Amino acid sequence: MSEQRTDEPTFEQALAALEGVVARLESGDVGLEEALALFEQGRAQLVICRARLAAVQHRIEELTGDQGPPDAGAPF
Repeated sequence: MSEQRTDEPTFEQALAALEGVVARLESGDVGLEEALALFEQGRAQLVICRARLAAVQHRIEELTGDQGPPDAGAPF
């Protein structure tokens, strides 16, 4: 898997930030402008999470040679 840049959050950091944004938005204690800013932050964290997951999935597929669902008729 490619090296992660040191200035980018890890998956866990991005997920925690996203969860924090969701909690703030769900609290209902933010105004419209702050809610919009939080939404934008959340979208950015979601993009990071999805990119990390896609990279891991790709790496697992490389390691296992699994490029799709198993063929039911294939021998073990």
